[in-house]
Amino acid sequence: MNSFRLTVALLLLYLPLACAGKEIPIWPDEKLTENDAVNFSKKPGVNNRAVTKVITPEMIYIPPAGKSNHTAVLIIPGGGFSYIMKDLEGINIASILSRQGYSSFVLIYRMPQAGTEQHRLAAFADVQRALRIIRAGATQYGVDSHRIGIMGFSAGAFLAANLSNDPDAVNYPVRDQQDRVSARPDFSALIYPVLSLKEGVTHSGTRTALYGKAIDPQTIMQHSQEARVSDNTPPTFLVQALNDGTASPQNTLLMFAALREHKINTEMHLFQQGGHGFGSGQQLRLPVKNWLTLFDEWQSSLAKP
Repeated sequence: MNSFRLTVALLLLYLPLACAGKEIPIWPDEKLTENDAVNFSKKPGVNNRAVTKVITPEMIYIPPAGKSNHTAVLIIPGGGFSYIMKDLEGINIASILSRQGYSSFVLIYRMPQAGTEQHRLAAFADVQRALRIIRAGATQYGVDSHRIGIMGFSAGAFLAANLSNDPDAVNYPVRDQQDRVSARPDFSALIYPVLSLKEGVTHSGTRTALYGKAIDPQTIMQHSQEARVSDNTPPTFLVQALNDGTASPQNTLLMFAALREHKINTEMHLFQQGGHGFGSGQQLRLPVKNWLTLFDEWQSSLAKP
């Protein structure tokens, strides 16, 4: 009997690990297909995969490694919409969040291309649908349906902010009951983000992929994410390095000012060093390596009165 109980205990202990990396299609009646990817890593046994072509949009589910905090995070990796940095800004981040008690979902989304509305809306739809699936399955994943957030990196942060600022946008027709669930994140984390479309602030490749080269001033003003903040935008956590040579720190500063203007709960961390694309920052001997701990402390504080 004692042996049986020990076996059951061990199975329960390792059950989350058995589920780690589970791929979840986000659209009904879709069969998972291997998405095209390259591995930038030159170290044996170390992955730094970048998805180059998305055939099947999906989420990669990473459950809590230990005690759950009943909070879920939809992670949207960046890559300038030329790549999706699956490991650096996806699996690696989810693994750390897992140890902190989070349920993580890494989104592999269809990328905007050449400014076409079709591809732009496909990306917006993938993010919106993914958040709804997590909320609709909150009980299944052991998370609180009111503690589901979003975390975007670089170009992925534009998609995260777009959903945070306009969760009810009609990006696709209703497909099933999951599409009737709220897509509003309960919190948002924007990491070395591309948010503005303004010249001198935006990342040109990201802007071109979203809205094309011949972008007009009205589109710049109306679709820069700092201009779309409202009283309904969720609490937001911002992180960037001041020596970021790809996305101007003005992206973060403009967003912070807009959030403050609307009295949104917000926290901003600007690090002197770190550059762009530092991921978790764990590989750097710099203060930026602490940002995920700061995020966890901030997010935990939201649930307190």
